[in-house]
Amino acid sequence: MSKKIAEKKKKKISKKMILAIRIIKSKKSGSYAFEDKMLTDNEIKNFFKKDD
Repeated sequence: MSKKIAEKKKKKISKKMILAIRIIKSKKSGSYAFEDKMLTDNEIKNFFKKDD
């Protein structure tokens, strides 16, 4: 009985998710567009790096 109770009390590892929104300018028309994604803390820096 005590083993079942101990199994239920285990904490689940959850990741903090962030909605990241960046503005992208089109090279052809010069207009702006928005790109949004749900990312974890580790992926944020890679998402906002400039694409050359």
